[in-house]
Amino acid sequence: MPGASETGYPAEYVAARAVLLDALQALGDHLPAIIVVGAQAIYTHTGAGDFVEQPMTTDGDLALNVVALEEEPEITTALTNAEFKPGPNPGSWLGAGEVAVDIMVTPSQSGRTKKKARAARLPGHGEWAARITPGLEPAVVDHASQTLRALDPSDHRRVEVNVAGPAALLVAKAIKIEDRLVDARTAANRVKEKDALDMLRLLQAVETADLVTGLRRHLADDDARVISLRALKFLEQAGTARSSVLPSLAEGAAAGDRTVAPSFAALTQTLLAAVQPLVLRDGGRLQEPSS
Repeated sequence: MPGASETGYPAEYVAARAVLLDALQALGDHLPAIIVVGAQAIYTHTGAGDFVEQPMTTDGDLALNVVALEEEPEITTALTNAEFKPGPNPGSWLGAGEVAVDIMVTPSQSGRTKKKARAARLPGHGEWAARITPGLEPAVVDHASQTLRALDPSDHRRVEVNVAGPAALLVAKAIKIEDRLVDARTAANRVKEKDALDMLRLLQAVETADLVTGLRRHLADDDARVISLRALKFLEQAGTARSSVLPSLAEGAAAGDRTVAPSFAALTQTLLAAVQPLVLRDGGRLQEPSS
């Protein structure tokens, strides 16, 4: 594994940002419909922090708001012309150094009705262009324009692009972990401790009031509401005690730092207490967080 670059960022992360910028430039005509999600979006809200000590993302994740997506230029052609290769799954594209960029859409915008369908059907675009991924519904309504810059000092590129809000990213990570835990056949291999640590980073770096503002936006949207309420239920069940699943996963990713699990539990309890009035007004109900 490459070590840290002269920027202080791990070399793998510098490469991942470069390939993400490659993809955004290739899809420049579609930028209004693109939302950066995943770990690279999370780090725009949390800062560098302890990046060198902790595991880093080595790919990039993009969500599409299909409502705003134009039919031209065709996505697969644009990426192929930029020297990306199709990866092993729909929506997976491999750039320089085999670094992956995943392009995803929500089930409700996928043009598919089968529950097990993986490839989205987007008007005007190839069937390999994007993968159906639940949990991104809040990002479609909770995002803001930011400037993404290269991390290599010799690379002066910058791209203005929509980046998912912290509440949407927290929800997406929660749904991702919950979905993988449900499938006992693959949970051992697919649940990543780092996803829980990214959730903790958001809980620590973002003011609770700002997370609540994002969740309020989710609850006002039919598709996002269902997903965010589900994520909050999962946080209640799996994140409010230091011995529960999410704090334990985060602690594992932090090399056993014993302060991580109680911090995760306490911050989750604070968020749930703050958001509960909104949930009650929306017709849902959260139980009191466990201690």
